[in-house]
Amino acid sequence: MTANAPRLRWHFGIRLLHWLTVIALAAQIAISFGPMDGPGMATMNWLPLHMSIGVTILAIVVLRLCLRIFTKGPVRQISRSGRFASAFVHLSLYVMILAVLITGWLGYRPMPFMPPARLFGNLLVPLAPSGGALSARGFAFVHAKLVWILLGFVSVHILAALVHFVLLRDGVMRSMFFGKSDSASPKLQAPLAVDDEDG
Repeated sequence: MTANAPRLRWHFGIRLLHWLTVIALAAQIAISFGPMDGPGMATMNWLPLHMSIGVTILAIVVLRLCLRIFTKGPVRQISRSGRFASAFVHLSLYVMILAVLITGWLGYRPMPFMPPARLFGNLLVPLAPSGGALSARGFAFVHAKLVWILLGFVSVHILAALVHFVLLRDGVMRSMFFGKSDSASPKLQAPLAVDDEDG
C-alpha cells in the first residue's frame, strides 16, 4: 500500500471490534429470547452471563469509538443524503446500545435471599443508585422496550448492508471484510473522493 493510496477498508481494529460487537449482540439476543425467557428462576440463573456480555459490549463500543477518533474511514463516492442516512443509523445504533445497557443496569435489583450477580463469575455487580422518576422495575420495563427499538435499527442496518452488497455492489460491505489489500489500485484512486464517516 502506498502512502497516498486511499483506503478501501476500515482500519483492522475497527473491523475486528465491529464483528466482535455482532457476535456479542447475537449471543445476548439468543440468551435473552432463549433460556432467560423460560419459566421459574431461568431469568435469574442466566442473569450473570447476560450482564457479563452486556459489560463486554460496553467495553467494545467504547474502544471502537475511541479508535474511530484516531483512524480515517475508507474513501468512496457517496451522496450527501446517503452519508447523512448512514451516519444517522450508525449514531442511533450507538445511542440505543448505550441506552439498553444503562437501563439494564438501572433496572437490576437482586431478588431477596438470592446472591447478587457476579460479572464473569467474580466481580460483584454494583447496584445503581435508587430514586428518581422511575423505580428499578420501571427501568427494567424501559430496558425491555428499548431492546426492540435497538433490534429495529439493527434490522435497518443489516438490510442496508445487504442492499449495498447485493444490489449496489459499491464496496461498502467489503470495507468491513478482512482481505489482502486495504487500499485502492491506481486505476481506482481517481473516482474515490469522499471519506466515509461511519464506523
